[in-house]
Amino acid sequence: RRTGDFVRSLIEAGQITACHDLSDGGLLVALAEMALSGDLGAQITLPDGVHATAFLFGEDQARYLVTTGDAAQLATAARDTGVPALVLGTCGGGEIAVDGHGGISLVDLRTIHEGWMPAFMAAPGA
Repeated sequence: RRTGDFVRSLIEAGQITACHDLSDGGLLVALAEMALSGDLGAQITLPDGVHATAFLFGEDQARYLVTTGDAAQLATAARDTGVPALVLGTCGGGEIAVDGHGGISLVDLRTIHEGWMPAFMAAPGA
């Protein structure tokens, strides 16, 4: 509850520019949805010692991906409130990239996202 209250206070104070929970598909799915919605890429680096698949796709209703104009201020506020927070990277450009794990352009991601159902329905036996 503390995390949700903290995020809500950031929204109310106008300190974050976008927010997505990690309850459906995890961090990378939330990042993809945010990037497609805002037409803005992102570059992230995973924390040392984490299992990439678990970190990127682990689902949790109490974790949020947020964007802000001042990551240091947000990290300080989180620490002062007792809410765990990590600065993972930056927003910008035309692709989503995970350091050491590759990336995908927003153009390609949008094509896949918008085209999978028509392709599936057109397949033999569909």
